[in-house]
Amino acid sequence: MRFSKTSLYGGAIGLLMGLAFTVISLFQFDDSETNAGDVILAGLVIGVPISVMIGLGIGWLWGRLFGPDSF
Repeated sequence: MRFSKTSLYGGAIGLLMGLAFTVISLFQFDDSETNAGDVILAGLVIGVPISVMIGLGIGWLWGRLFGPDSF
């Protein structure tokens, strides 16, 4: 499978945002309900892949609407 440049940029931004959300969630979790290891695991296993897929989709849509050389 080959991705366009805009899709890859979207995926990279999704990766960065997924990692940023994981770090932010480390500062906001409830100690009585969970621990830091579970928060990191959930963020990396669930949050980051979803963010990357959303970023790929938005990048693909951007490329379709504005052309592949819009950056």
